[in-house]
Amino acid sequence: MIRPYRTEADEGALLGLWNAVMTRDPVTAEVFRRRTLGDPNFDPAGCLLAEAGGAPVGFALAVPPGRPHLFANEPGTGRIAALGVLPPHRQRGIGTALLDGALSSLAGKGCRNVVVAAHEHFMPGVDREAYADGLGFLVRRGFRETGEAVAMGRPLYDLPWPAAAREAETRLARQGVVVRLFESGDRVATEGFLAVEFPTYIEFFNAKLDGGTAREDVVLACAGHRVVGCCQRIEADHVGPFGVAAGFRDRGVGTVMLYRLLDAMRARGYRFAWFGHTGRAQPYYARAGFSVTRRYALLERRLGA
Repeated sequence: MIRPYRTEADEGALLGLWNAVMTRDPVTAEVFRRRTLGDPNFDPAGCLLAEAGGAPVGFALAVPPGRPHLFANEPGTGRIAALGVLPPHRQRGIGTALLDGALSSLAGKGCRNVVVAAHEHFMPGVDREAYADGLGFLVRRGFRETGEAVAMGRPLYDLPWPAAAREAETRLARQGVVVRLFESGDRVATEGFLAVEFPTYIEFFNAKLDGGTAREDVVLACAGHRVVGCCQRIEADHVGPFGVAAGFRDRGVGTVMLYRLLDAMRARGYRFAWFGHTGRAQPYYARAGFSVTRRYALLERRLGA
């Protein structure tokens, strides 16, 4: 039987399935509530549970279009944020039924295009190594690869600043650009910067502030009272988003912000830092000591074509 998520009473069953199937991407109840149930676009009709003999054996989570994506898709794009079936119950049509139900819920919301996973929820795509079977399943059911997302990380046991980073810090200070930790009075200026330069980052910034741990988790670059750069730690050892105003790029601002944030993380006891999706900045992070940790396939399917 396939049925929609009914009440919070289903939470334990869904989380148990999630953590049993998506072993590289476990979630806690707090994270699930914040990223899924707390999402204003959450629709129980797109959060499906499969049961066999009265026991939960599979799930799917579809997210209809809503707020702008961190990595923009065309307007009206829905997302299959997660999908899984316990191994003993595979090859019985349960995954197909869950996928069909999730796609039907998105089509009912007017979606004509669907991508798999979503950076602002849990992961940017389908991990090629960890979920190779799932990737094949989706490709056989009409999804096509449109690209790849690359995650990168680096240890923080030893964090020497390259000479070029220290030189950039000194040069920027002479030019009136100071890189420092966020202060409570910076919120309005930072929101103004993000609204102009990186509007899809605002929700991450506000979530960090509302969580009450902003000072050590957000680094700003400021030219006088103007914010011209911002980077942050999303949660745990996950770094991002990260951006510099167009007029201040290629001057070392990003490099100084990055090392300042990594220093702050190391001082708080973190021993690793990672980016979920490095995009075109992959060579930049490689120069800062980051190496590839995961590769994700980006998948897309048209509905009603």
